[in-house]
Amino acid sequence: MGRGTTQKTETPQTLTLVRPMITRRYALEVDHEACCGCLICQLVCPREAITLSAAVLEEGRLVEQPRVDIDATTCNFCGECVALCPTHALAMMVNGQPEVPVLKAEAFPVLTRTNVVDAAVCSASTDVAYIDNCPVGAISAELTRDAAGQVTAVENVQVDDATCINCTRCMEEGPKGAFTVTKPYQGRARLNTLLCPDGCQACADVCPTNAITYDGAKVAVDRRFCLFCGACENVCPAEGAIRIARTGFVHAPVESGAWTVALEKLVSYQAAVREYDIKGQAKRRKAVIEGLNLKIEA
Repeated sequence: MGRGTTQKTETPQTLTLVRPMITRRYALEVDHEACCGCLICQLVCPREAITLSAAVLEEGRLVEQPRVDIDATTCNFCGECVALCPTHALAMMVNGQPEVPVLKAEAFPVLTRTNVVDAAVCSASTDVAYIDNCPVGAISAELTRDAAGQVTAVENVQVDDATCINCTRCMEEGPKGAFTVTKPYQGRARLNTLLCPDGCQACADVCPTNAITYDGAKVAVDRRFCLFCGACENVCPAEGAIRIARTGFVHAPVESGAWTVALEKLVSYQAAVREYDIKGQAKRRKAVIEGLNLKIEA
């Protein structure tokens, strides 16, 4: 493989792009099993190098979810997709070490993803359903059980930050005060079950946080756990049955043209304006409004 030429390899589980340079070796990997098919990577990619296949449904069930593909001749290994992936399905390495170029260059903000565990509160309760209910299996603990298999002691509760997707389920369902979670994604989820096809539960099948459930008659969404990723809307066969609107991100301060462009792709113009207002970026705010051909009051 020549220097500067990207090699692309794929297995049923992963897609990998590797580009060796003279002094740097870039590697980008997609974990197909962790990917929820939300379209965020495709939307944000500045080179339009990322595409997703269509979902395959049978009798209202998801039998094949969208699958990411990346054009090896177009991808420039900027890492914007990695920085925003809600399920950690994308990862980058530079010279064998984890690195996301747009974050290192401060062209993109670091999203605020935190999950703080109060070990004492966890140990004071023997209710450990929250461990099994974690949709990605990010929570571990040392459990002591009696002869009947009942939990009698809970110690060393930990959250794997590399796996946790900050859905807040543990915070809501675990012992009160045991978990303090910051979800980096903000938005709205609207479900109109009147438009849902009979028996369809594809949205519940694809939801990475199990925020959408199906009771045998209709689906329901618990907005507390929604990442506003849009995977459900992407696979929904009924136009308008579910709508996801991203309104912003919780992140470290940054002033960057690349981030401005990304925001305009991922959130509504109105939400982008609010983001600019928070940062005091009046010129960018004016540009967004003028792009909508709106009149600015004097």
